[in-house]
Amino acid sequence: MKLTRARLTPYRLPLVGPLQTAHGSLEERRGWLLELEAEAGWVGRGDGCPFPGEPGAGDFGMESWSACGEHLEALARGLLGRSLGESEALVQECEAAAPAAPAARFAIDCALAELGALSSSRSVAAWLAETRGLEARPCLPVSALVSGASPDEIDSRARSLRADGFETFKLKLGGRSREADLARARALRRALGEGPLIRLDANGAWTRQEARLRLPELAALGIEFIEQPLAAEDVEGLGELRSAGWMKIAADESLVVPALAEAVIDRRAVDVLVLKPAALGGLGPALRLAERAREAGMECCVTSLLDSAFGVAAAVHFAAVLPGGGPAHGLATSSLFEFDLAAPPRTEKGLLQVPLAPGWGVEASPGELATAALGEGRELRA
Repeated sequence: MKLTRARLTPYRLPLVGPLQTAHGSLEERRGWLLELEAEAGWVGRGDGCPFPGEPGAGDFGMESWSACGEHLEALARGLLGRSLGESEALVQECEAAAPAAPAARFAIDCALAELGALSSSRSVAAWLAETRGLEARPCLPVSALVSGASPDEIDSRARSLRADGFETFKLKLGGRSREADLARARALRRALGEGPLIRLDANGAWTRQEARLRLPELAALGIEFIEQPLAAEDVEGLGELRSAGWMKIAADESLVVPALAEAVIDRRAVDVLVLKPAALGGLGPALRLAERAREAGMECCVTSLLDSAFGVAAAVHFAAVLPGGGPAHGLATSSLFEFDLAAPPRTEKGLLQVPLAPGWGVEASPGELATAALGEGRELRA
């Protein structure tokens, strides 16, 4: 069965309110929705929504929004007329053709994965599980991202999310003084009480010396783990912080460069790997990294890249085929947007339901897609 048509729709999703990170305030996300059609009429969707920047120093080493669109158009054009049965080879060809465009490769990989699942009338999670001898889970524990610049804002947001049934909460640090970050973390613990889990994310903002000063104070709050306290390339420093034992250490940005990811695993430099399939270039690379982590006895959790409902759905189906019992996944991010391209997978009381319908189980809303569109789409045919 041949691939006959591709459509690229540029989009913009504004956030409900600014999200403070170690590298500034985030107010919107821009991406590309890829729709790839096969002869039978099935349509596979993939989301390319990059965080541009160089690898390391808090960046994911991804292409710009405009470059993502250019790469996607070139890669999709090369797929047209090819057989869906060649999907694995097609993904490998895209990896070779666009090594510096992980967002575009993720979109291609996801569109082909949905087509594969649709061809067998399965959800992507069930299709991934069957092809790899795994078992898909029907629901996933997820964490809530707490936004807010001040302790009062943190308190209000945390209490609202706690009332919604979440048990794990994430707070972004960095970009502020030690005192300001500590005050925000303390406000979160006061709002939640002793039971719920708190994880932190510094996005590589600290030096080793700063981390040694901050982590003991934060550890007194009962922290589950901290993501990327040091720059991505400082694998040795991550290992030193882990050995100090204040709290579990997680790697995120360190994983987007294959050589650094291998060093993190080989040296057991962290306790947890935070997997973002969208930043890793696809479901395949993310699955390979998860397997390496499992062999090394390391835990994994999956997070979105603050992308559209289609990017989130892809991460959800990927997370569903990983072993259970690990940390809650960071996939409850869709509520941060004013509107989305589709209704995202449903979350109730801190549990996200993995869609059971064939494909992603997510359908685009024409109205929202029109609202989000950034200009005309691009249509390609074989």
